[in-house]
Amino acid sequence: MTYPMIRQTRRVTIAGAALVGLCLSSGAFADNDDLITTASTAGTTAYIVGKNVDDDDFAQAHDFADTQAVALKREAATGGGENINSLAALLGEDDADDLGAWMQANYAELYGRDAGEQNPVDRIVAAR
Repeated sequence: MTYPMIRQTRRVTIAGAALVGLCLSSGAFADNDDLITTASTAGTTAYIVGKNVDDDDFAQAHDFADTQAVALKREAATGGGENINSLAALLGEDDADDLGAWMQANYAELYGRDAGEQNPVDRIVAAR
């Protein structure tokens, strides 16, 4: 197995373990929004735990935007959140709140019909 595959397997394992723990602890009382939010949090935590400091942050920002696409899109609409904070750190942004506000103001450019299939990180870097 190659190193990137091992890293990805480790991330999936950590995220899976977090999700299983959530399901066991919350039982049948969690609603769909709780599960989506918790799964997003578990995915973010798993990504950060599995982060190798020797990796290129820009490449990691791309990977992060791919794996957290739904959460980033939702947080961009509201102007902030833990996923935007993580993305800001990966992009070397000094102020995550500023990035969140900018993403909200430029939501149509980042996620609208004309945005295309390009990774949002590429659109952020090109526009900022």
